[in-house]
Amino acid sequence: MTCQHVAAALTFAFGLAFASSAAAPAFAQSPETQASAPACIAIVLPSAKGAAGDATAFATSLRELFVSYLTGPSLRAIALEARLASQAVEEARQKDCGYVLVTSIESKRDDGSAWGRALGRAAGTAVWYGVPYGGTAATAAARGAAVAGAHAITTMAETTKAKDEVTLEYRIGTLAAALRAPARREKAKAKSDGEDLLTPLVEKASEAIAATVLKR
Repeated sequence: MTCQHVAAALTFAFGLAFASSAAAPAFAQSPETQASAPACIAIVLPSAKGAAGDATAFATSLRELFVSYLTGPSLRAIALEARLASQAVEEARQKDCGYVLVTSIESKRDDGSAWGRALGRAAGTAVWYGVPYGGTAATAAARGAAVAGAHAITTMAETTKAKDEVTLEYRIGTLAAALRAPARREKAKAKSDGEDLLTPLVEKASEAIAATVLKR
């Protein structure tokens, strides 16, 4: 799969995740509705270690990638604004979300340039790609974030060199247990230049997260 194909797929996935989030009504659910509703996972903004440039922008794109994987008939995912763990749990409770996901990503590349170039190029070339929804102000903002996020991740793959390493750490737990949930780690090492390390890591972690939440 070429980097452009990866970008198109990521942009489409981000678009669906943003559209789903924008369309979801904010209201308190009755016990009967909660019993049949998808399990909700509230995602804290990831920590991006070793990221040059705008680490917050990259972290936001990583979170939206998680949202795209953790959205389906039995699951829904929302992005939290709170940055402190204790406040994130309280925000999740206010939004009727039963689980909190905390993640971090670390690059082992010595020069640290891969993420910096990815973010810089993403800002300048996001207009290459389109997201299939909406024309309101809210969806326009979502579209811009989705396109930039997809392109940042794709460009990170383009700048990856053989033997680069990426470690993804995550914690998933209920509101009562999120702050003390055990950390799990997924690691990947590039076998060749241009390899996409991030997407497979997020996919694998998302499978384990879904299994934990759905008790499979």
